[in-house]
Amino acid sequence: MMHNSETQSSGGASDALDTDFLKKLPKVVDDLRDRWYIVRQRGFRPQDVMDVRGITRALVSGLTGSAMNDSFTTARRIDERLAQYATTTVRPNPADLETIGALVLRLRESVRGEVPFAAHDAETAPTIQRPLICLFGADASPESETALLLGIHGYAVVACADEAALPHLGDSTPPDVMIAELAAMDDAELSRLVHLREGSLPGVPLVILAPVSGGAAGQAGLHVLRAGADALLKRPVTDLDLVGAIRGLVQDDFLIPYRVLMLGADAGSVEEPASMLRQAGLEVGISVAPLEVVDRVADSRPEAVVIAGSLPGITAEEIGRLLLPHDMSLDIPLLALDVPGAPDVSPGNGMLDSLPPASTDADIVCRVRARAAWHRRIRSRAHGQAERGRSPTLVHPLEFERLVLCHLDGLDPAQGAAVVLQWAFDDPGALLARLGPIDYQQTHNQFVRRVREAMAPGDLVVSHGEAGLIAIAQRKDVKEIVELAQRLHEQTAGAAVSGLPGGTVAASIGVGQVMWERPLKALDRAIALCSEARDSGGNRVQLDPELLTPDLQVEERNHWRRTIAHAIKEKRLFPVFQPIANISGSDQIERHEVLLRIREPNGKILLPGQFVEMAERLELDRHLDRWVISNALGILNARTVSHPQSRLFVKMSRGSLGDSSFLPWLGKRLAAQPVWPGSLVLQLREGDVLGRMDQLSAFGDALRDLEIRIALEHFGASTDADTRRMLAEMRPDYVKIARELTVGLHHSTTPSLRLNGLLGQAKEVGAYTMASYVEDADGLALLWQAQIDLVQGNFIRQPEEELRYELEFPGLDDTG
Repeated sequence: MMHNSETQSSGGASDALDTDFLKKLPKVVDDLRDRWYIVRQRGFRPQDVMDVRGITRALVSGLTGSAMNDSFTTARRIDERLAQYATTTVRPNPADLETIGALVLRLRESVRGEVPFAAHDAETAPTIQRPLICLFGADASPESETALLLGIHGYAVVACADEAALPHLGDSTPPDVMIAELAAMDDAELSRLVHLREGSLPGVPLVILAPVSGGAAGQAGLHVLRAGADALLKRPVTDLDLVGAIRGLVQDDFLIPYRVLMLGADAGSVEEPASMLRQAGLEVGISVAPLEVVDRVADSRPEAVVIAGSLPGITAEEIGRLLLPHDMSLDIPLLALDVPGAPDVSPGNGMLDSLPPASTDADIVCRVRARAAWHRRIRSRAHGQAERGRSPTLVHPLEFERLVLCHLDGLDPAQGAAVVLQWAFDDPGALLARLGPIDYQQTHNQFVRRVREAMAPGDLVVSHGEAGLIAIAQRKDVKEIVELAQRLHEQTAGAAVSGLPGGTVAASIGVGQVMWERPLKALDRAIALCSEARDSGGNRVQLDPELLTPDLQVEERNHWRRTIAHAIKEKRLFPVFQPIANISGSDQIERHEVLLRIREPNGKILLPGQFVEMAERLELDRHLDRWVISNALGILNARTVSHPQSRLFVKMSRGSLGDSSFLPWLGKRLAAQPVWPGSLVLQLREGDVLGRMDQLSAFGDALRDLEIRIALEHFGASTDADTRRMLAEMRPDYVKIARELTVGLHHSTTPSLRLNGLLGQAKEVGAYTMASYVEDADGLALLWQAQIDLVQGNFIRQPEEELRYELEFPGLDDTG
């Protein structure tokens, strides 16, 4: 949204709105964004649309007659579009869905700009209000790449394409940082920008974003600083470098005033300087007992200590030495004000600063602020080391999707194939444990920069989560795409990392082809393919089959059908079995998951990721399901007498869930091959269930009538409300927790709140809890402590063709 003087001045007129409505408005709009994303994930069900429309109608009603014109207009447009679909089962086309999503995000930006900050609840203001960024340049807009990169990290952006649109400090929500984009470094333009900043936003940090040749970066940065700006970032810039510069100039907790402890001989000596610092917005505590400075620092945790005048019986240097041995001080800066003979640097404490008697009030405030800001940053880093790091700003899926869509909209399909790539560390938890949070984040940043440098200038590169990045590239043919992916992998995976024992890291890449009619599917495919690459041993590139078979005409379809059919006929399609262990107690049940493999004529083994996706596209997935289930029933039938406590877990595809003939077929197979009740467990993916909950509730009842058990896979990837509803509707016997909630658990001090909540939900309905991908003893121990019931993974036993159950758990065999 373009913030100009008209928009900024509307904040005062909004006082006519109901105060309670105004306070709740930002949170309501955030809730609308979250609900809209869930509506899309669920398949745009009419009831969900009605629920969301209840929010939009309330917004339209509350904003009617206010001066918040942009917010009112946007809310009304959203409501009108939803009204078209609220009473029908017709689903919007992808373009309409993206339009509504864009309007939801625009409403969020409008409200941020038009609601005065004073209307926010005091206790929530610091978390709702993030530094506001003024983006200035001829091409500045809310849809520009820089604005969208800031948006995914939670920053509101005022986009100004000319001088007239620049905000001022007197506006209701003045910006905290100004970023100016330049097409090329130009001294005259740089001087003009500094002059503009001083005229409109004096004191606001100015960041220059411009292309700079690699060898001249240092000299250009110095030139920018000497011209009066505060930082130079090289274009194209990574989102982490962009956000890092903002955090360096404006603290995330910038709304909290700096805390100062002032020491003096008596109240008279400290009253005037303390009052001056308070007027400048600092929080000042006073002590006239210098010998108690250690206790006062421990109690009030100041970020700077100011010594006002001479102290009886103790020098400024000795105050520093009193604090030095105490870890809680974290090198608190000491500033000596009007202290005769105070040294500039103390041999006992390098943080003693002397302010001469001639210092002006402005000089004193500036120096105290600078020292307190330095201390706050150091303390934040120290806290991060102790608490395993402060998490970076979370990226909301809708903002991230908007960034991806806006970039793809700028590409011409006629210019070649486009792909989305995900690059990610294979074992981020172990890397974090070995490097520590600060070095880990720096390493992550380093690899984002490496990928950015290896890509073409027009490609998009953006961090994604704690361990990877997303890139979008377009090349003239598939060969160039494949070469790009391989080159990226060669330049990053195995690259040296300073401070890391062994020196290198392993990483994998997933590459999803963009289908222009459904562009966001490529994002999901890239993430899934990267995960598959890591699960298959890691340190590799996994390409989308679409890249290798882009059109799948009749001949290609027949080829893949013949390939899968011949694998079955020639008995080259075969099951393997991975044991599932009970770590919550002892029982006699032998549990295995049945996994699928194809042995090619040359002896090479194909994993499911290499043919199951193709089978799904050709609608052959349901036939594979029936082959696996038939074999599982045959095995269970043969073991009914010798192993009555056997359980086989079999994955079900989306195709079988929508196949009306599946349940009758299953009933006939059970009649022909009777098995022990409950010995067959069908695993349903949470995502497949979520999109068709109403129909699958009856499906679950039918399975129970056949004495088939139900397991929910990837459980916990959705919202808390969704997981509770799935448990109530499906009543599963087992829930397999989503991998991202359990992998790396032993690198955290405690299990996550989300994991604990899911385990509690499952136990409430009597379901066994499961975790997969157990790779080491530490992870196994933590899962046991978290009270997970069942586990599986290569650490316990790898999948084997032979069905056997031989497990040992040193130290866990007496858990009862």
